[in-house]
This record gives sequence, C-alpha cells and structure tokens, in this order.
Amino acid sequence: MDARILIVDDSVSLVDTLIDILSDQGYDVEACGDGESAWDRLVTGAERKSPMPDLLLLDLNLPRMDGLTLLRRLRADERFALLPVIILTVETDAATRLAVLEAGANDYILKPIQAVELLARVRVLMGWKLAERIEQRRMEQLIEAGRILLSTLDLDSVLERVMEIAMVELGVEDTAIWLREPDGTLTCRAAFGRAASLLVGTQMEPGAGVAGWVLEQKQSALVADAQTDPRFNPTIDRRLGFHTRDLVTVPLLVRGMGTGVLQAVNKKDGGFSPVDLAWMEVLAPLAAAAIASARLFQELQQRTVQLQKQTVQLQAHNEELDAFAHTVAHDLKSPVTSIYGYATMLEETYTELSEDVLYESVHRIVRGADKMHRIIDELLLLAGVRKQEVKAAALDMGSVVAEAVQRLTDVIEQSQAEVVLPDAWPVALGYGPWIEEVWTNYISNSIKYGGRPPRVELGAVAQPDGWTRFWVRDNGPGLTAEAQARLFVPFTKLDQVRVEGHGLGLSIVQRILEKLGGKVGVESEIGQGCVFSFFLPTL
Repeated sequence: MDARILIVDDSVSLVDTLIDILSDQGYDVEACGDGESAWDRLVTGAERKSPMPDLLLLDLNLPRMDGLTLLRRLRADERFALLPVIILTVETDAATRLAVLEAGANDYILKPIQAVELLARVRVLMGWKLAERIEQRRMEQLIEAGRILLSTLDLDSVLERVMEIAMVELGVEDTAIWLREPDGTLTCRAAFGRAASLLVGTQMEPGAGVAGWVLEQKQSALVADAQTDPRFNPTIDRRLGFHTRDLVTVPLLVRGMGTGVLQAVNKKDGGFSPVDLAWMEVLAPLAAAAIASARLFQELQQRTVQLQKQTVQLQAHNEELDAFAHTVAHDLKSPVTSIYGYATMLEETYTELSEDVLYESVHRIVRGADKMHRIIDELLLLAGVRKQEVKAAALDMGSVVAEAVQRLTDVIEQSQAEVVLPDAWPVALGYGPWIEEVWTNYISNSIKYGGRPPRVELGAVAQPDGWTRFWVRDNGPGLTAEAQARLFVPFTKLDQVRVEGHGLGLSIVQRILEKLGGKVGVESEIGQGCVFSFFLPTL
C-alpha cells in the first residue's frame, strides 16, 4: 500500500530536499507552495474521491493562507479532521508550539530539517495512519463479507467463503471450520489451504485440542507456539504430516450456544497479533449466523424431500388400500355368494335333494371356502412382505423351485402342463420362502395363461453386472405392450373372462423383489408367448 505525503511550503529548495529524502524511502510525495492551493487540492480530491494524502507536512508562514489557519480549517471539516499533520517552522517559542498543538497538529519539527528526525516522525504517524487504513479496509471487507455470507443458503458455499476471507485477510497457510455433531464431537466440515483435502472429515473428541477447548469454554485462543501449548493435540499433525506453528481459534456461537469453531493456522508473515484475533472475533458472528441459516435451510430441504417421499408413499398406500378394498369387495364376494347360495339351498331343500346334488352342493361350498382361504393367505402375504424384515442368504435354487412345483402338482396334472427345468442353478442371494412364492406365482400364471397344453420352461443366466436373471417362459398367445405395462399394478387381472384369478400374484412378486433389492421384468410379443423374469444378486 503506497503512502502519500503532501508538503505545503513556499521554500522551493526545502521542498526539493524533502521530496528527495521521502521519495528515497518509497513515499509518494507532492507539494503546494501556499495554504490556499493546498486547501483547494484537498477539497477537489475529496469531491472527486481521488486518492488523498496520508500525511501533511505544513509550514506555518505561508502566502495567501498561513499554516495555522489552514490547520484550523482542516480540523473543522470532517473530511480532514483525522488527517495527520506535522508542523514545519523556525519558531522555537513555547507559545507557538502550544498554539499549533491546540489547533490540532500531531507533531512539530523545527527548521532546518534533520533527515533522521523527519523520517522518524513521519514513520510514527504514517504507521498509525496505515494501521487505521488497514483496519478500515478490513472492516469494509467484513461488512461486505457479511452481506455475501448472508445472501446464500448453500452451506458448502458459506463454509468456503468464510475460510477464503480469513485466509486472504490474515495471510495464513490454512483455515478450517469445525462443527459440533449431535454427540458433541467436532468434525472438520471444510478446510482451505495445503492440508484441506486431508483434513476434511477428521473428527475430534469433545474438548480435545485447541478447537475443543475453545468450543467448551466459548473463548477465543491465540496460540503463539502450538507445540508447547498444553491444549494442542499433535495427533492430527502426525497423521497428516503437517506442522502447526501458531494458530488463532474463535468460537462460532448462535444464541449463546457453541456450534463450532473457526481456525486460522500458521501466519505467513510473523506471528498472529491481537489485531488478528480481534478481526477473527468480528468475522465469527457473521460466519456463525450464515452457517446456522444455511444448515437450517439444508434441514428444511431434507425434510421437504422426506415429506415428498412420504406423500408419494402415502399416495401409493392409499391406492393400494383402494385396490385392497376392491379385491375384498369383488373377489371375496364371489365365493361368499356361492357358499351362501348353496348353503341356503341345502338348508331349505335338503330332504328333497338327490345324493348326487347334495354331493355337488357340498363340493362347491368347499371350493368356495378354499378360494377364500387362498385369497386371504395371499392378502396376508402381500401385507406381511412390507412389514417383515429378513436376512438374505445363499439360495439352493433347485430345492426352492422343487417346493414351488410340488405346491402346483394338482394344477400341473389337471392342465397336463409340461414343466422344463435346467440341470443346474447359479447361486444367488435371497430369502427362500419369498422366492418360493415368486416361482409359484410365475409358474402358476404361465400355466393359466399358457398354451393348451401349457409348456413352461424355467432357467437362469448370470449377468456381468453382478446380478442373476431367473426366468419362466410360456407358450401362450403373448401380450400387447399395453397389457405388459399393467402387469405389476396391484390386483390387476389380465384375463378376467378366460381365467379365474384375483390379481394378487404379480403384486406379491414385485413387492418381494423390491424388498430384497431386486427387480422384475417381462418380455413378450403377440403369438410368441411371455418370458417373466426376476433379478437377484449373484453370490
């Protein structure tokens, strides 16, 4: 940052000498020969918002406007009230010195000017002025940082911006933000600098390290020598191959509650100063507020997504309940009506009926009851799959298929179906009782909807992506694309005229495979039959 000095003196030789001395020290120097010109220069610069002098070297005896008058005018104007002024004069009496100091001069140098004395006085005042300008710039940047931080609700952007601001302004090697987890541990949620990629995700126990101490005590810490500070935890340094020399850590507080800490590590130019600590303590509340807002927004987003998922699930459940009610009202009504009709007839005309009619009536009552029993069992299975938690294990698929075929012996015999099985099965992960239900439904449907007589072929193919595809092929008429799209909709029946069914089978299959993490599929063309499949992880 260049320092600017304005010399106001009517002695050309003195002005030239002062310019040479000050320019050699790197100062940007300009001069005016009288008080009126100096005033015009300052006013014009302020109005145009051009760079202003950081220091004024002012002679008392000036044409057009003397130095004391100019000094009083400067101090009366808020634009120049804090401009440092050193008086240059040959007057040695105490009254003159008192007058200029009362008028607002910062210092007083007697002529002839000694270069060493001049530079010493200038350095002191310029140091104050530059420190003031630095702090003013820092405060302006803090205000801007606060505006930026509070204008975004993306947590990652907030964390990155906070660390970047701290790193640039303090001139450090690394910055990090540690946030408190629900169990009290501290997790490095974001880091900026050399060790950033290694540090993110690191955790510390409650109270551990300087960060833990700062969070528990809700006090800032300036550690000049980390390796000798008893609060410092060297574990992270050793793990990351890092060397922490010094650091500043400030708590992030929201309504008095500690949510985390902001940390700056290894000052590049010298050590951390109290000014650095004070600056971090001003940044911390802005960062804490921005982080809290972003985390709240993130939680609200997650809750919204969760609520949307729950709404979709609830809608699906409601649709399923509607379908369930339809099934109970429609499919159970048929066997109940049949049972009631035959039972009423037996009750009213039992003595008048022949033995054959009696037998047929009782047989139809038993068939109706059996149908009701199967419907209720499948409804219970469909509901149970959603609630029951099972552990997947290696399946002996040959035994599972054999059990399914055994359950369908009567159906196979009555329809004269041919069931073709492979010589061997690949090993996959699943839950045996449920997969048996899958095979039972697939084989049963293939017999019902297959050719006359039905031919049902079973098989399996290991996939390169780690899944195994199991399939059942029939010799039926095939399905249209529209019919395929409706296959796995709960309680849908493909052919309500040709086959008596209650539409639960494929719904059960789909729910089982979803619960096991697999999936279902169907391939069909009119006149080419159907291939129903399901996928399980290969062992």
